[in-house]
Amino acid sequence: MSDDEKRKHHRFLALLEVRVLPGDRIPADLKLMTVDIATGGARCASNRALDADLPLRLTLTLIGGNLREPAKMDIEAAVLRCTEKPGAIESRRFEIALRFTRVESEDRRRLQGYLNSL
Repeated sequence: MSDDEKRKHHRFLALLEVRVLPGDRIPADLKLMTVDIATGGARCASNRALDADLPLRLTLTLIGGNLREPAKMDIEAAVLRCTEKPGAIESRRFEIALRFTRVESEDRRRLQGYLNSL
C-alpha cells in the first residue's frame, strides 16, 4: 500500500510559517515551514533535525485562500519522522513529518475550510 493510500486526509500544497513553542529537546533556532498540510498533519521543511515522537506545541499561521487576514491556530503535534536532505539549503536541510495530536474542533473546521479554498 502506498503512502497516499494509507493517508486518512488529503494533503494540500501550502507554504505556511510554523512557530514552535520552546521546550525540552527543541533547538532554540528551530525554523519550520509547511510544504504540504492536511487536517491531520503536515510535512515541513526545517533547519534542524528533530527526534521521532518528539511532542511539539505549534502556532500555525494560515494566510491566503479565502481568508481576508491571517489566522493563527494553536496545535499540538508529534514528530513522525525526520529525514536529512543532503545538498538542500540550510533552512530546508531536514524534512519533518508531523501528526497533529490536538486541534480544537473550531480550529479543525477553520483549517478544513481554508484547505478547501486553496
